[in-house]
Amino acid sequence: MQQNVSIKDSESVAKIEKWIFYFLCGYALCSSVSMGGSNVFLGLATVAAIIRLVKKHDDWRDLLTVDKWLRIPFLIFIGVLLITNIFTVNMEATAKNMFQYYINNFEPFLLAIMFVRKKDWLLKIVGLMILSISVNNLYCIYQWLLNEGNLKRVEGFFRIMSTAGLLSMTVPVLALLLLQSREKSRYICTALLIIALLGAVCNNTRGAWVAIAVTIAITSMLIVKSKLKGMAVLLVLTVVISFAVYQIPSLHQRVESISNVTTDQSNAERFLLWESARNMAEDYPLTGVGSGNFGDLYHEKYILPQAKERYLGHAHNLFFQELAEHGYPGGIAFVIWVLGTIAYCIKGFQKGKNPGYIFLLAVFMGLMINGLTEHTFSHPIVMKWFWFASGISYRWIKIKRNELRHDLS
Repeated sequence: MQQNVSIKDSESVAKIEKWIFYFLCGYALCSSVSMGGSNVFLGLATVAAIIRLVKKHDDWRDLLTVDKWLRIPFLIFIGVLLITNIFTVNMEATAKNMFQYYINNFEPFLLAIMFVRKKDWLLKIVGLMILSISVNNLYCIYQWLLNEGNLKRVEGFFRIMSTAGLLSMTVPVLALLLLQSREKSRYICTALLIIALLGAVCNNTRGAWVAIAVTIAITSMLIVKSKLKGMAVLLVLTVVISFAVYQIPSLHQRVESISNVTTDQSNAERFLLWESARNMAEDYPLTGVGSGNFGDLYHEKYILPQAKERYLGHAHNLFFQELAEHGYPGGIAFVIWVLGTIAYCIKGFQKGKNPGYIFLLAVFMGLMINGLTEHTFSHPIVMKWFWFASGISYRWIKIKRNELRHDLS
C-alpha cells in the first residue's frame, strides 16, 4: 500500500514538472515578442513550481546547486548591494528596485536550472526562443521596409533599446549555433543568422553592434578548433562588412559616429552622465545612494549644466550605475562578478570543451558589453531573457558534463 502511494506521488510530481516545462515553452515562445505573454507563462510556471516543491521538497538543495565559481562572484555582488542598501536615501525606491531586478527578473534562471533537466526539453525550449527572436527580427525588417528605410531606428515588438539588448545576446548565440551545426541544419542556422543581422542593422543601435561584433569575435575564436582558420574567416568577414558599410552612406556615418566623442550628442550625453555618476560616488563613496535612486538625485542635484537631454534617468552604463548607487564597494563587486563569470566560462570550456560554457559566455558578454552604453538592467524583457538563457546554458553545461562522465564510465 505504501509503495503504491509512493508511485502515485512520483507520477504526480512528474506530471507537475511536465506542466512547468509546457509553461516555460510558452514563455520561450513569447520571450521576444510579447511582454504580457511572457509574464503570464512565467507566472503559471512559478505557481506550478511552488506546488511541486510543496508536494516534494526534499530535493530542493540539489535542484538549486550551482557551481562554486559561478555562484560566488554573483553572491559577492548581491551581498555588497544588500549591505550598502541599508544606507539608501530612499528605502521604498530601493526595495522596489531590488525586487524587480534580483527577484522578479532573476526568477527565470531558477526555473531553468531546477526544472529543465532533460536534454530534449532543453533543445525544444532553445528552438522556441530562437523562433521568438526570429519573429521579432522579421518584424524589425518589416517596419524598416514599410517606411521605405525612412525610419532611423526600428523597435520591433518592444522599445528600441530592449530589442537592441535582445539582439546583443541572440546574434552571437545564433553565430555559435551555426558553428556547432551539422550539415542538415547549417542552412537554417545561416538563414536565421542573416535575418538577425539584418534586424540589428534595422534596429540601428550602435552599442548593440559593438556588443555583437566583440562577442562573436571572442566566443567564435574560443570554440573553433583551428585558431588560424578562425582568424582568417574573421578577417575576411571584417573586410566584407567594412566594404558593405562604406557603400551605404547613412550606415557608414552611423558606424563612424561610434568613435566620435566631440560632436556626437548621444556620446557627449553619456560622458556627462558618467561624470555625474562619479560625482555622486564621491559624495557617497562607501554606500552610494541606494538602488533605484540615481534618477531622482541626478535631476535634483547632479545633472551638469551642459547636459541637453535632461530627462535621462539612468547612467547609460552598468558600472557607473552601480558606482553611483552602491559606492566604490558596489563598483568593485560588479567588476568581480563580471570578471569571475568570464573566467568561469573560459576555464570551464578549456578544461572539458563543453560548449555550454561558451554559450553562457556569449549571453553574458552580449548583455554586459551592450551595458557599457545602456543600463540593460532596467529592461525587464531583456533581463528575464538573459537570466533564462543563462539558466538554460548552465543546464546545457550540466547535461554535457553528465554525458561525458557516462561515456568515460
